[in-house]
Amino acid sequence: MVESAQPMRRTAAATDNARLRSRFFLVLDLCIILSVLAAAGLVLWLYEDFRGRAYTALGYGWVPVLVWSLAALAVLRYRPRWLFRPWNWWLAGAGLVALAVGTLSFFNAGYGALSFASLGGRWGSAMVGESLLWGIARLLPIALVIPLLVSPRKVGQGYRVALLTLGKGLWYGACYLALALRWLGVSLVRGGRALANPETRPGWLSAVISLPGRLWVALTDKSGGAVPALPDAAPKAAPESPPVPPPTMAPVTVKGSQWQLPSLDLLAPSESHETDEKPLKKMAAGIESAFSDYGVNVEVTDIKSGPRIVRFGLLPGWVQKKGPAGGDGAEAGERRRVQVGSILAREKDLSLALSTPNLRFEPVPGEALLGLEVPTPTPSKVTMREVMDSQDFRKIVDKGGLPIALGADAGGESVAMDLAALPHMMIAGATGSGKSVCINSIVASMLLTKPPDQLRMLMVDPKQVELTPFNGIPHLIVPVITDVDDVSPMLKGLIREMTSRYKTMAEIGVRNIAGFNAKSKEQMPYLVLIVDELADLMLVGGYEIEQSLVRLAQLGRAAGIHLVLATQRPSVKVVTGLLKANIPSRVAFAVASQVDARVILDSVGAEKLLGKGDMLLVNNDSPKPRRVQGTLVFDEEIEELVQFWLDQKGPPLPPISLDDSEEDGDDEDFGDEDMLEKARELALRNPHLTSSLLERRLKIGGSRASQIVEMLEEEGLVIPR
Repeated sequence: MVESAQPMRRTAAATDNARLRSRFFLVLDLCIILSVLAAAGLVLWLYEDFRGRAYTALGYGWVPVLVWSLAALAVLRYRPRWLFRPWNWWLAGAGLVALAVGTLSFFNAGYGALSFASLGGRWGSAMVGESLLWGIARLLPIALVIPLLVSPRKVGQGYRVALLTLGKGLWYGACYLALALRWLGVSLVRGGRALANPETRPGWLSAVISLPGRLWVALTDKSGGAVPALPDAAPKAAPESPPVPPPTMAPVTVKGSQWQLPSLDLLAPSESHETDEKPLKKMAAGIESAFSDYGVNVEVTDIKSGPRIVRFGLLPGWVQKKGPAGGDGAEAGERRRVQVGSILAREKDLSLALSTPNLRFEPVPGEALLGLEVPTPTPSKVTMREVMDSQDFRKIVDKGGLPIALGADAGGESVAMDLAALPHMMIAGATGSGKSVCINSIVASMLLTKPPDQLRMLMVDPKQVELTPFNGIPHLIVPVITDVDDVSPMLKGLIREMTSRYKTMAEIGVRNIAGFNAKSKEQMPYLVLIVDELADLMLVGGYEIEQSLVRLAQLGRAAGIHLVLATQRPSVKVVTGLLKANIPSRVAFAVASQVDARVILDSVGAEKLLGKGDMLLVNNDSPKPRRVQGTLVFDEEIEELVQFWLDQKGPPLPPISLDDSEEDGDDEDFGDEDMLEKARELALRNPHLTSSLLERRLKIGGSRASQIVEMLEEEGLVIPR
């Protein structure tokens, strides 16, 4: 027991000695600190100049600085590890000191040494600057970083949520502001037009406008007449000088029609296309240099700039043939042209040199040049007004066709087409490529040039987005069809209308609608079927829809029936071979792959288009794909155009019936031996023949098919059910 008690006594003694030493060193440190502070105070008291400099350097900012410094010295003396382990807390403390000094610098002393600086001294004033806003902007990042240093995870997540909330708020605010500005702009434009037109201008405003002129006439009148009194309403013009409305807003009168066409001033004015030749010449030099680096001699001899594309005409250069030693049988000194294949093989190298992936090679028609199409450095828009003012468009209008303002080609020339001569059109393109804008421009072109007694339309819009704004215009035979199930009866009714037109034309001995309108007093209007998404129809109707469209495409041209079919999925199940054979005019916007490009164009190239109206056109005039930039029609233009036709009240239009019904008691139709023979052949192959099967095979109406089945049952060819 005595031996075990001795180590315990030694341990207690050692502990007491350690405590005494720690207390001794603590007292010694306090004495040293007090001595240093006393020495510093003595120096400041003896040297007044030094004291003034030190005081004005930080002012009251010395308090947080000394607190942080003493804390750092104490930790360094007793717990050195604490100085490096929680380093973020020390940085946060330094930030708090800087924030305190900066905050003190915002306040000025009324008197004393700090009256020329601030409570934070000269250093604090230099840190925040002279401006209050600039100082707050400097201190705000420090205030945001301090919590992030103390708790990075929680504070960082809170900052992230705050930034997302602020971004959403700014986005919604910008959207609402844009809508408000758009509404204000439309209201100002409409109000300005109403005030500019004397017929719609308020009477008091007309009186105010005419006041200076009437005063001048009264003052310069030699007869001494008094100034006439101002009327309450707008003054009426004299009979010899009737008021003429501004020609830019006056509707256009159509010969032989009681309807009026809208003015072209409903459209946005055309933009000027000014091309700087310096960057184009620089690009031409870069093309020649890129080919010469790989030993291909090419010369750029022609440059044509369009709205989105610049076409460089490449002339293959000359290469020296090998001599007799070369073994090719050529004589020394002979030359030959560079092979076109060697130019096309350098497409990727040229794309890298020009820093653009959208390159396309195409022979220039009528010239011995290879066209290279490159995106222009200064793209521009093609407005409808620009194309409709062109000579080609006016020629189609004067001829009486169905003009379409399609766009501008790679050379900047306007492209206008006659739908009556095409006679049908197939449009394909991925989402966002410009397909819907092209359909709107086609409809707007016809609404601006054809009254409803010369053109009637049928629109199918399964997406219920693009064509539904045209509901209500007098050109529509029926409202825009949005239910796919209603399309098949409509197509059958359109086929019956086509058959009826052929019978009517045969009675007066003409071959087409143009000859009928030239001889007959009653005009036969054109019929245009526009389908926004053909894939939805083919998915539901399948074979029946395809057969109806093919029949209309085959026989509709002479009867004045034309088709405009659009799809964003140009697969072989949608754009079938039979449809392509009967619709030679096709437009391809940007598609996803070469397979889609081959389906719509029978060639590649559409997968390299730029989008936003960039298209390839194939028709009878240009069997090779032609690069065209589509016209841009704005939503405001469509709204004003539709509103014009909704406000106009014209004469009643002749009805066009598309009901899926047949008249009973038509003995001549039932006496058609050819039709009965076909029905008998079907009955011999299928004794359980039904009226629905007979209707699909012979393409006849439901009532007629039922009566033919009854006749076959009486003959014993069909087993009654």
